[in-house]
Amino acid sequence: DWNVDMDIKGQVNVQADIMDPSQEPFFSWRKLSIAYLDPGNLESDLQSGAVAGYRLLWLLFWAHAAGLVLQILSARLGVVTGKHLAHLVKDNYPQPTRTLIWAFIQVAIVGSDIQEIIGTAIALKILFGFRLIVGVLVTATDTFVFMWLQHYGVRKIEVFFMVLIGVMIVCFWAEMILSHPRLGPILEGIVVPSIPENTMVQAVGMVGAVIMPHNMYLHSALVMSRNLGVAPSQHKVREANFYFAIESGLALLTSYLINLAIVVVFAQVFYQPGKEMGQLPGLYDASEVLRNTLGEYARYLWAAGLLAAGQSSTMTGTLAGQYVVEGFFGAIFKKQWHRVALTRLVALVPSLLVAVWAVDRIDTLGEVLNVLQSVCLPTAIVPILKLTSSTSIMTRTFKNS
Repeated sequence: DWNVDMDIKGQVNVQADIMDPSQEPFFSWRKLSIAYLDPGNLESDLQSGAVAGYRLLWLLFWAHAAGLVLQILSARLGVVTGKHLAHLVKDNYPQPTRTLIWAFIQVAIVGSDIQEIIGTAIALKILFGFRLIVGVLVTATDTFVFMWLQHYGVRKIEVFFMVLIGVMIVCFWAEMILSHPRLGPILEGIVVPSIPENTMVQAVGMVGAVIMPHNMYLHSALVMSRNLGVAPSQHKVREANFYFAIESGLALLTSYLINLAIVVVFAQVFYQPGKEMGQLPGLYDASEVLRNTLGEYARYLWAAGLLAAGQSSTMTGTLAGQYVVEGFFGAIFKKQWHRVALTRLVALVPSLLVAVWAVDRIDTLGEVLNVLQSVCLPTAIVPILKLTSSTSIMTRTFKNS
């Protein structure tokens, strides 16, 4: 039988248990995870740049700063208690409340999955000319490739993440450099808070696209892949919290730099001050505009980055779904593929409906799904803040001051 907690703890290097902490290097790169993005992020960024230019860059920065604080707290929760967030919500909240929390988180996961499937299908359309519905069906199989990869352990998955992030960095920063942005307005957008008229939806969607609630649940579980031993000392726990804080900082910095590049590119090629935009650009429209303004190769750089973002989102969505369901309801799935198949089916059906009947409104749907992530966000933030402030759960040493 398969159990997600046994699975994650079985994929660690048990040598760490018998090593003297003093013999370990001050900083170990093997302890680092990697940041991730998804097509919803990309669409939020390009629409923010198109309608507001650089004027929402300050919000992008502070959304990442808030995300860093929440990531550190969720990691600390997992390290100190040995349980991930979904487990702790189940143990500390009454049945009606935890069922409501699970429902909101599950909606966030499904919404992210829909964006991942549609985004990857659009990337395949740009690269290979597939019809959208064909791309959706092809994309539906990628999770089973991930299941195969998962057997090789969490570290191998993180290497795969690193490759995907590398592709996104190269593609999106190359496009930003090719767009010849001016540094002064970019710095002004980062420092000066401003929400232009008629951009409130993009602002709310940006927050949800960066701080996706289910990723807080995922992060609290992934830290458990680093085995601290049966009864780790306070020194070992503090050391782990320190490393995970650095890890989260690097992950969010990477994410911010990629998001920044996308906003800047589309502020350059789309934004026209004083001119009201009728139709918001979408993921496919972006490729056409980039081709017309920066050249044919820019279109394929965008598609490659979008494809990498979609595959990264596949991994995180699948893992988050596993931890959330197993944490709230226990090991109700006897086989791993049962859980994965159900997750993909729940996301695939709406995606197919979109591909068939709502193909002309995909961009509006993406905007709505990003706002939905913000609506679901309190079901991650409130439990994290409450649980990490509890002396009975975190002890006096590690609870929030």
